[in-house]
Amino acid sequence: MTVEGTGPVRADLPAPTQMLTGPKVFRIVWKLNTDILVGYCWCGASREAEEPIALWEWLLDHPDTHPDVDA
Repeated sequence: MTVEGTGPVRADLPAPTQMLTGPKVFRIVWKLNTDILVGYCWCGASREAEEPIALWEWLLDHPDTHPDVDA
């Protein structure tokens, strides 16, 4: 498959070697072969959920327990 102006699209790309880190970085990943999503807060806390809205609500409310961090 080719996307106009970009060259071939590959579905077998390797895992990223770098990820964003630091305060205010949230991550949600899908557990392969399940209906489970895992949310990770920048502080290292994580939570699993089947509903993305519930997971985002937790991630966005969770920082209220953190000390203030400059953006």
